[in-house]
Amino acid sequence: MLGNPSISSKLTILLLPVFLLASLQTSHAQHAISSIDQDTLRTGDLVIYQVWLSGIDGFDEVIYPDSASFAPDFHIRNVRAESDQYGDSLTYTLRYFGVDRESVPEMFAGLVRGSDTLLVAIPAVPFIYKSRVDDPGADLRPLKPIFPFFRSWWTFILLGLLLALVAAWLLYRYRRKFIPEQKPVPRPVVRLEPFRNPLDDLRRELDRIQYAFKEPEKQAKQFYTELGDAFRSYIERTYQHPALESTTRELMKYLESSRIDEEIAELLQNLLQEADLVKFAKYAPNESDCRSVMNSALKLYEQILNSDRYRIAVLRRRHEEEQKAKLTEETEYDLG
Repeated sequence: MLGNPSISSKLTILLLPVFLLASLQTSHAQHAISSIDQDTLRTGDLVIYQVWLSGIDGFDEVIYPDSASFAPDFHIRNVRAESDQYGDSLTYTLRYFGVDRESVPEMFAGLVRGSDTLLVAIPAVPFIYKSRVDDPGADLRPLKPIFPFFRSWWTFILLGLLLALVAAWLLYRYRRKFIPEQKPVPRPVVRLEPFRNPLDDLRRELDRIQYAFKEPEKQAKQFYTELGDAFRSYIERTYQHPALESTTRELMKYLESSRIDEEIAELLQNLLQEADLVKFAKYAPNESDCRSVMNSALKLYEQILNSDRYRIAVLRRRHEEEQKAKLTEETEYDLG
């Protein structure tokens, strides 16, 4: 607590209970008495503010002043309440922030009974305000003389622009002479490839073999080899299996595990086994055998055409997604 309490304030605090007791003995009306523990306050001082309220028996609730009642000059640091047979006593610890107020203002306490509220005035408490400035009459420093300034700025603006142009030209010459020009790195051209249908390629290969081998029995080994490789290439592209490097047994075992159509598997196995006989067992087919194997190949193509439509559609969609991904990468590279 800052400041020294005066004798009159101490006497007021000591005599307040006596006055309160006397008022209670003479009347049952509501009375409010207030006091502070200092006569003189400076900005920032702590002060004890006390309120005594009597004649409050029979009321449901007592509403005492809050922070809104003291603002803006006083800030409540602490509140302590006590009650006895004569009434209520509240002790506020306040911080004073005012600079021109010289009293704790008059406030009101509310006595609530049912839906009615009775206001009891708490009287104002005067004090003396003392400034914290030690010597308010001290002489101020003399003002410096005002010097005139040259107010025509066009010369300086033109000079600044000229210096900026010279600096830009020197920087340009320096970059041209000492910093090599970076040539853009050529990037590979992304070529989007159209989808090649394995069924169309198989059909074109069968037509080519028919046209190329007018007398297949005279070139039986080459005829059977190219005919078998046409179907192996189709299986390799469509089923993603190395059919050209696999034996006939390995290939047929893989196709059976892939749940290929039984009729297709039988026709393909017969064609590949007959081709193996010509290539490895020195089997010499005649014209009828060659014509028969070619008809079997065309029949096998028709069976595959009807069976693998969905698989070809999946391959087409996968190819289109890959091409879109390439196009997206190229666009991001250009933007970067």
